[in-house]
Amino acid sequence: MMRDEAPIHAGKSGLRQILRVATTADHRVLDALGTKFDLASRSGYAAFLSAHASLIPALENLLDKGPVPPRWPQRRRAGALAEDLAALGRTLPEPADVPDLASPAQRIGALYVLEGSRLGGAILLRHVTTAQPDAPVAFLDHRSGERCWATFVEWLDGLDCGSDEQRAAIEGARLTFAAFAAQFRAWLATIA
Repeated sequence: MMRDEAPIHAGKSGLRQILRVATTADHRVLDALGTKFDLASRSGYAAFLSAHASLIPALENLLDKGPVPPRWPQRRRAGALAEDLAALGRTLPEPADVPDLASPAQRIGALYVLEGSRLGGAILLRHVTTAQPDAPVAFLDHRSGERCWATFVEWLDGLDCGSDEQRAAIEGARLTFAAFAAQFRAWLATIA
């Protein structure tokens, strides 16, 4: 039996830890692609935002089906992406196909990816504002003064998920990482 087929038990660590461990390789791939965007240049930053904007609005709409963490409407970042792109003289890109996240557990996995991206966004925010002090940063700075990640983790680890649901959450996270990786590759090709 492959490791991915074995039952997953959260134990004391909770669903966050299960998702973190199971998607480490997916996260590394996406991070490696993300470092290829030149965030110090206007075109590189616009492509980075466009890669996100090609998925996030449709993904957030799909995630509205639930379950969603507390203050979900305030967590949504599609509007911030549109605002930043408009400030850069760009429009929202055509939406890409979002993963088929049919089950609530798969959508939880996708939420893990979206909410986790806030952590990287805080680091990228410093890089962008240092290189481009006048750059629009509504997306990267979205609700940065709040405890978005901490409250998300509290919600996530409070969910009662059995082994099948945990596997589905992992699948949803991996599908979401893969969708973002595909968009990163596509948008990187536009500035190569």
